[in-house]
Amino acid sequence: MKHLLETTKIYDSSTLQDFILSLESRYNVKNADKDYHNLVNFSKNVSVPYHQWFIYREGFAGELIKELILMSGAKKGECIVDPFCGSGTTNVVSSLSGYNTLGLDVNPMSAFISNAKVDHYTSDDLELAVKYISKLGDINYFDYKESYDDIKRYFNDNNFKELVQIKSYIDSLQDSKAKNILLVAFYSIIIECSDRKRDGNGLKKRVSKIEDVKLFFSEKVKLIISDISSIKPQQKIYGYCGYNTAYNLHSEYKSKFGDSLAGAIIFSPPYANSFDYFESYKLELIFGGFSDGMSGLNKLRKSAVRSFIGCATQTESDKYVDMIATEIEKSIPTKELETGKKDARTRKVPNMIRGYFSDMQEVLHQCYLTLGHKRKTYIVVDQSAYCGKIVPTDLLLAYLAEQEGFTVDAIIECRKARTSTQQLNKYPYLKNTLRESIVELSKK
Repeated sequence: MKHLLETTKIYDSSTLQDFILSLESRYNVKNADKDYHNLVNFSKNVSVPYHQWFIYREGFAGELIKELILMSGAKKGECIVDPFCGSGTTNVVSSLSGYNTLGLDVNPMSAFISNAKVDHYTSDDLELAVKYISKLGDINYFDYKESYDDIKRYFNDNNFKELVQIKSYIDSLQDSKAKNILLVAFYSIIIECSDRKRDGNGLKKRVSKIEDVKLFFSEKVKLIISDISSIKPQQKIYGYCGYNTAYNLHSEYKSKFGDSLAGAIIFSPPYANSFDYFESYKLELIFGGFSDGMSGLNKLRKSAVRSFIGCATQTESDKYVDMIATEIEKSIPTKELETGKKDARTRKVPNMIRGYFSDMQEVLHQCYLTLGHKRKTYIVVDQSAYCGKIVPTDLLLAYLAEQEGFTVDAIIECRKARTSTQQLNKYPYLKNTLRESIVELSKK
């Protein structure tokens, strides 16, 4: 990227171009494609105990977390924190490796699954879960909720009916860890039982291959029980993942761990790619009772980092962030003139860019307050581009982190990032420029 910025005019403003080049030159940007290329996605987790319960496409490999914990120098028994825990990869690896762990997520379904993964179970819990699924063939519960009207069309009639029966049965059980196992299994099968798959910024049509939902659910419960039986965290290790925003990280951490500070913070925030992650997981959120239909998703979005279009308006932002947003804004009329149509989606991007980095600076502040002295924070993130204007997320987060008191140790390139075919055709320089990387920070 440094050579590109030295030879090609990416931004109209020379001041902005010089600033981005100065960041690229100042930080220790190093390539680790050979080591990390396949670890910054979830594919390595699909058959690994605990991680395999729920296929979380935005996640990364447990192997990456093991490596970063080792690099961090955190001591056994210290707490490893993930303020965007997703399906709990960071927390599971930490817990099973002898570290306490805290995770937060604004997706309540994700937080629930992650918390179930780091919980402690007794043989009685597992036996009760087995007893529950042995009765599946006899259940005739059917508690249809009005909110299901918003998602019924995404399933064939038989699969939908069986899912409602299973959820109604689980809801009838007394609260217990065994019940939680059944709930995790239920959330984990919904997408495969639907006629949809996660794709891009939402769901795409695809006919379900599942013909016997109750059998599929039963096998998922057995898989979870098998994982818990074979691999367990040490009894003295404490793990908790809660439904909360990263803006409350420090207060949430103090409520669980008191005045001790974290041994390391490892996370991957939503990328500034305009994707609405609540849209991608709406089937689980609504079927699971976390959202009161489609309208309930808007309530969840309000506490999320503004990485999606249509987010709340941000009037003030960092000088250089605002310059990038303004350049995108000014490029939109030219794009619309070329295509002959109004681009309502891209028109919302500048506000998203301003909101995203404003939100992420607050997250960095929370991380600084929570992290122990001489300890590390690792942020997995990718760059993006709109109208050919590069949004160098890793550089900007490093720059904002310095403002919060962090030292930038390195930016580690893991692999090249993708952008749309339309952009690549018009701006070929994007093909080998955008990157997915790890921002390594220290609190010194």
